[in-house]
Order: sequence, then C-alpha cells, then structure tokens
Amino acid sequence: MTMAIHPLHTLGFEPIAFQPAKQPRSLANHSLENLGFEPATVTVKTHGEPALPAAPQPWSLHPATVIQPVGAMEAASGRTIVQPTDNPAINQALATDAMPTYKARLAALLQNIPGATLAATRDAKKPARLAEKIAGQGQPAETVSDYGAAQIAVDSPQAKDAVVATVKRHFPVLRQQDHFAFGDPAYRYRSFSLQVQMPNHASEELQIVPREVLEANQQEHHDYKKARNAELAGRTADQAIAAARALNDAAMDRFNRRNGLPQTSGQNAIVKGAVVKGSRVRLADGSLARVVYVDPNMRIARVRTEDGRNVTVRHKDLGQGRR
Repeated sequence: MTMAIHPLHTLGFEPIAFQPAKQPRSLANHSLENLGFEPATVTVKTHGEPALPAAPQPWSLHPATVIQPVGAMEAASGRTIVQPTDNPAINQALATDAMPTYKARLAALLQNIPGATLAATRDAKKPARLAEKIAGQGQPAETVSDYGAAQIAVDSPQAKDAVVATVKRHFPVLRQQDHFAFGDPAYRYRSFSLQVQMPNHASEELQIVPREVLEANQQEHHDYKKARNAELAGRTADQAIAAARALNDAAMDRFNRRNGLPQTSGQNAIVKGAVVKGSRVRLADGSLARVVYVDPNMRIARVRTEDGRNVTVRHKDLGQGRR
C-alpha cells in the first residue's frame, strides 16, 4: 500500500504560529496509556536489524518493543517500514518530540523559496484515527507515515520543484510519491509527498500541495471523510468519492489556469492536436490518462492512467478529443 495522499491529511492540522522550543519534551512524560494504547507483549526479533546509535533510547522503557529496520518491507502488509519501532505510542512520542526541530528547519528552508509557505503542521495523530489505521486498514505501526506531518503550499510547479530539491539536500528521504499533477488514483488529491527522517530516528510526513488544492480541502473535507467511513464499514461510497474528486479537480484547474498550464480535468480537458506534457489523452483500450513525458523524436509518450499505472505508448495510439 502506498503512502496515503488525500484530503484526510488536512484534518487535525493547526495554522502555523509557533516558537521553536527551547528544550524538547522528555519522552519520559509519554506513556502508552496517555496516547490511547494499551501495553502489548511482543517477541523481539533476532535477525538482522541494524543497530541504532548508542544513546539513551526511549523504547528501553518498554522492553517488549521491537526495533525495526527502516526502509525494509514489512512482511505481512508489504508496506515500507518508515518508523523505528513497532510500538505506536513510542513512535508517536518520537515524532512529537522531533516536531519543533522539524518545523523550524522547514521554515528556515522556505525563506529562500518564493511562492512556498509552511501552511499547516500536526504534532500528533489523533489516537482514534491511528488505531483505525493500524487495526482497521492493515497498516502496522512501523509503517504509518504521519505520526507527525507538515504541509507546504506552493504557488507554482517551479516552487514545488525548488522545495523538493531543497528538502532532499537537508533531510534524509526514506521515500517519495508524486501525485502533484494528476492526483492520487482514489480521490485525485494533488501533492508531492516525502517521508523524511529526523535525528531521533522518527520520520515525519511532508506534503507539498498546490495552494488552491490545500485551501479547498481545508474548507471542505467532509466528502472524503464520508467516503472513507463508508469503505471502512463495507458500504459503497461512489457519490462521496465523486464529490471529493470533483473538489480536487476543480481546485487543480484553478491552480493550472493561474500558471498558464493545461487543464487536467473536465469535459474539455482531453486535448486536440499535438501531444504535450500535461494533456489528457485516451488510450487504445478506452481508458483516460495524462501525459507526463513526451519524446518528439521517438514519437512516444509516457502517460499515467487514472488508476495509477505508468504506460509508454506511441503518439499514433493516443486518441485525442472530447470525452
């Protein structure tokens, strides 16, 4: 399962208004109970985990905790391990303690990038939603990306590229996912996401989001919540999903118009004429896709389908025109 990229991540964020903490909070102040979890007995793995630096470790408070090999695949779920332990309370404590440094570093980096602002942060995930992810959606605690998270709003694709390059120079990046132009397959929420590691081994989620998309989702996120809750309950959610997609598509079209870019949604979005990056096309099987790369000499294009597939096709095999 890939990193979640959808309007959910706007929930629980607070406006940026913070002072860098003088001293991080002691992890000794955290407990499983005050984070909404019960202590669990776990068998410690004995194979191949890389040793972490010799320093006082908060998980020593809970001997049953298993230190995890960050970057490896979690066997049962097939998801990437991005947190240092399998204990959700400890992962949350680590992420929360790293947030003052994380926010301060992001704010400093953005000072030199026009058109990019630190728009929202979340120091801790709501315990009920975290438990829902782990128990209800099959995401082991060590694979949850957003114990701590931040969102950067950008005014242009150029600002997005500058933020990505700068973050990669100043943080270890565990993984990345690019849904900036076309959105995720489920809800078409646009963002470029990075999972960055902090000095205490926690990792934090970073979303770089078109400003119009972020603003729309901060104002109206109920359609996504309705869809998510219906799916968790085993009910169909077609109407709510369609509403969430329409919200995200309309916001991205406003972003694109302001930047002089082609539309990426709507009845008139499938272009006529030359195949260009960003245009909407129809494949030979009838499915719709967006052009992400064009080679004019080889007469081929790479496209991303609405269900998230990347396909290389010849120009002559692309049908263009109105839907």
